[in-house]
Amino acid sequence: MSLFNVCNWWHTQCSDLEENYDVASLLCARFGLDENEKDYVVVGSHSGNLSIFYPRLEQNRRIEDGNAFRPTDLLLEVNLKLPILGIYAGRFSGGQFADERHNQLAVLHPRSVAIYKLNSIGGVAEHGSQLRLQSLADYKLKRGALALTKGSFGRVKGREFFCITHLDGTLTFHEQDGILYECQLPGNRALPVPVVYCERTDSFLRFTAGWNLECFTYQDLSHSSLNRSEFKPSWSVCIGEGIVDICVVQTKSTSASIMILGERNFISLTDDGVVDFILKLDFTPRCFYSFVIGYYWEPGARLITAIASTTGKLFIYEGANIIWAAQYKDDPPVAIQRSNLNGLAGGIVALGTTGQLRIGYLGSEPFVFKVPPVNMEDLSFTEAHKELQQLEEEIKAAVDVSDLEDIDKRAAEDVRIQFTINAETKEDAGDVLLLDVPAHVAVKELPAGTGVLKLRCKIELAELQVIFNTAEGVRCSQDTLTYVDMTAGQVETLQFDFYVDDLLHVHTTRVDVIVSFISVKGIPRVLQQSAYLPLSMFYKTRQPQKTASIKLTYNITSKTLTPKLSTFFPEFVASESESQALGLLLLCPGDEKCEEVVTIVLAKNSNRLRIQSDTLETFPMILERIIKVALDHASETSLGLKGKRTKNAINPKVKTLMANPVLPIHAILHKVDLHRETQENIHKQTLELDTLLEQFKNLQRKLQDHSEDESKETLVMQVEENYDHLIAEGDKLMEIRKLEKM
Repeated sequence: MSLFNVCNWWHTQCSDLEENYDVASLLCARFGLDENEKDYVVVGSHSGNLSIFYPRLEQNRRIEDGNAFRPTDLLLEVNLKLPILGIYAGRFSGGQFADERHNQLAVLHPRSVAIYKLNSIGGVAEHGSQLRLQSLADYKLKRGALALTKGSFGRVKGREFFCITHLDGTLTFHEQDGILYECQLPGNRALPVPVVYCERTDSFLRFTAGWNLECFTYQDLSHSSLNRSEFKPSWSVCIGEGIVDICVVQTKSTSASIMILGERNFISLTDDGVVDFILKLDFTPRCFYSFVIGYYWEPGARLITAIASTTGKLFIYEGANIIWAAQYKDDPPVAIQRSNLNGLAGGIVALGTTGQLRIGYLGSEPFVFKVPPVNMEDLSFTEAHKELQQLEEEIKAAVDVSDLEDIDKRAAEDVRIQFTINAETKEDAGDVLLLDVPAHVAVKELPAGTGVLKLRCKIELAELQVIFNTAEGVRCSQDTLTYVDMTAGQVETLQFDFYVDDLLHVHTTRVDVIVSFISVKGIPRVLQQSAYLPLSMFYKTRQPQKTASIKLTYNITSKTLTPKLSTFFPEFVASESESQALGLLLLCPGDEKCEEVVTIVLAKNSNRLRIQSDTLETFPMILERIIKVALDHASETSLGLKGKRTKNAINPKVKTLMANPVLPIHAILHKVDLHRETQENIHKQTLELDTLLEQFKNLQRKLQDHSEDESKETLVMQVEENYDHLIAEGDKLMEIRKLEKM
């Protein structure tokens, strides 16, 4: 396919000549100022300059004649004295300025959002008409802003709300009737990335630090601001790379498409999280714009996407198929949009880094180049055949998954991992780590563990990502790390801390490190290693209990595995100790009012090991340590790794530990019943909060629309009473959710 130029139709230079423009600096929209109105082009710079253009084609002038710009196309140019982070059009007005038929202009500043109405001033001379800004509202922000998302949140009709994404990841929702609330998305760290809104499902989409795209419903976000309860995404999809931009396009009456421009791939998802297609790009993308030709409810609607590269090339895709390619003659754009203009339907509007504003179309002007001389060398079919075979072998080696063991072995040779966790703990997690820990956990000053990860690359890598997976209630100081363009022989040594961030019953001390990397040929591989945290992070010694309600007994059948407490628990018992009993107090119990103690007892005259406690949740980490020690012993002595499973064996690979057939089944069933009852209570409490929240919003709207002549005392009393009830029910839900984790 030949590469053509983007034909120039209209271009000008904006007032700011510095590199103060990005993807949010360009807007093409209509404001309802004229009956036969076409799109206005609005440009805002980081220096505060706002310009509004109305491109049009003069009479007796053809599209092919070249630049159609006239000075009268500039209708407004003003400096707002604050950096402009983004410009948006929508029905944002409310109260006495409510206007559901026309769009208003929203300008996002670092600490405020300004809403303007555009008024047209008719011209009586050659200079033509002009525009004037009328300020409708100015919302002050407590945090630094990043981006704005607009939409009919809650599926309201006739008006639009907007949501501010702040630099700390907080979302602030603004409604026209004065209702304002904030929410914090779940996760250890929230990246300052734009959040997009899907109107069909009434949900928000955000990109996380772990390269996952998560979906949250507006109902969950609005409820969390009142009851401060935790919530989870409706669905989550791993994208596997950083993204350049994201947008949502309604493509069918039954579904919408989530278009994602990644650093190396172009991805399309449905609004329920199903991957539609993934297209690998052989260029570095810079910006994109997706739109639908036709009406989305019609069968013939076409999804078109324009992607601009860093080299100034423009690629047009229909779905996942490329249908056109063109070259910009000047600098590559930082933002592109499709616009219906006066004299040019479907023009491509492009904004450069220094304010060059161009409008073009995909014409048939070919790219002029000098034809290279013909290569007259003789073709060697033998060498071509060898090269083809070599390429086929490389492709086969990259995609063949028939021998996973060999693939994993070669991947482990390409990137060598050495992951260790120190057996000793620190007495204090440190002031920096405790910033992310709740106050009721920080005051306990629980011990923290330390670890080291060493990476050695034998080949060149395009990208490498490290993720640490820990049990709920335990956190790593660096849960996600990313490296790009790693060279052969490069060595990276990482030191990190593990600490308790919530008083939960931790079920495992295992920590998994997952290393995923992509070679320079684009071949992805994943490696995984595990290590175990020391038990001294979660237990401390206590006087052994003589009796307990739950008991588990195991027989040690191996003659080489020494039945000593120091063999299994070296953190608490010295190697020369002959103690037969060990009591351990759990440092992070589910209920702080009562102590949870587990006791390990060794029989004097037999190889029996007994674990006893009054709490079922104290057993998992102790049993995990016993199984790990037995597994390590079996691997060293090559015992018990093959053959059939032995009856009553504690683990299929461990035949040296035999379990007593009597299990605490009643205690387990009791916990299952409690969990089911807790889930039912959470569901009932959530429905109660939904009803109260709807009543609260209705009362607020009545209070907003209340006339000054009528008495407000009764209405204010109802609002306060409903608010107190709502807070009380929210506190109940928080207490029930605490029971869910216990």
